[in-house]
Amino acid sequence: MRKIPLILLALLCLVALATPAAAGGSDQFPSEIDLPDGFFPEGIAIGRGTTFYVGSLADGSIYKGDLRTGEGAVLTDPTGLFTTVGLDVDSKNRVWAAGGASGTGRVYDGTTGALLAVYQFTGPLDSLINDVIVTPDAAFFTDSGTQNCDPGIPELCFAGTTTIFEVALEPGGGLPDPGPSAFRPIDVAVPDIYFSNLNGIETMPGNAELIVIHNELGSLYRVDPASGEATLTYGPPNDQPLQGPDGMSRLGSTLYVVENAAAQISVIHIDPATGMGTFVEVLPVLGADTPTTSALFGSAVYTVDARLNEPFVGPYRIFRIER
Repeated sequence: MRKIPLILLALLCLVALATPAAAGGSDQFPSEIDLPDGFFPEGIAIGRGTTFYVGSLADGSIYKGDLRTGEGAVLTDPTGLFTTVGLDVDSKNRVWAAGGASGTGRVYDGTTGALLAVYQFTGPLDSLINDVIVTPDAAFFTDSGTQNCDPGIPELCFAGTTTIFEVALEPGGGLPDPGPSAFRPIDVAVPDIYFSNLNGIETMPGNAELIVIHNELGSLYRVDPASGEATLTYGPPNDQPLQGPDGMSRLGSTLYVVENAAAQISVIHIDPATGMGTFVEVLPVLGADTPTTSALFGSAVYTVDARLNEPFVGPYRIFRIER
């Protein structure tokens, strides 16, 4: 099997995101928010106030809207097919976008939509930069598409390492100048099954470690960003596998993991002392086809329906689920 078809397949099967919680919320907020026809959404993030952002797999643009009114408009210029996947918003109201098959991470002004920086992690179509989480010190991007294959036998892929890319922020939160010195690849020793590796990413309680989704195994791993050491937090053999886990959000010790294959969100409690996860409950996303990513606001979790079973076919919506 050739590399390019695998990358495109991975985009339809894996696409993901994680975002921080925001304060507020009201029963007056709409339970569903319509997105533009043909938008093909994937990632969602919540910024200042009631502002949300959603990225498009169709053309790479980012839509900005209001959770209270449901109204919005496209904020950024298109960047190409499958070039915007997961999103996050930092404390400076900058929108970070995982660049999918473009191999990039991009940063935008959350107010104007101006492009502030582009970090080229890999060559185009060499990987799938899937999701991003931003801490006070750095942004971390998962790579779901890099294949560990025998170059002489493209069909032969084997276990090895997969990668998280770290972009360290300058003092005061400034963006580093683009270039190879702006980021650091972190090899993460999780099972590398064909091309389906890491998907959604969040921070662990306490923010010292990261937590990542392994899509193919239906598992969660916590990762030491300094060493890349990974430890199983939730999943087989001790737990039932998550069904197509994609993006996730965390509030305190509670994770909300979107399972696109089951159109539901699993709630997982993380023990801060041991780092191990325990299943709590399922929140169904009624009316959705394949919800992909999530964001928290007030008493609700928001998820976007990418409709991966019918790519490029709407209607596309954001769903609000009480938690």
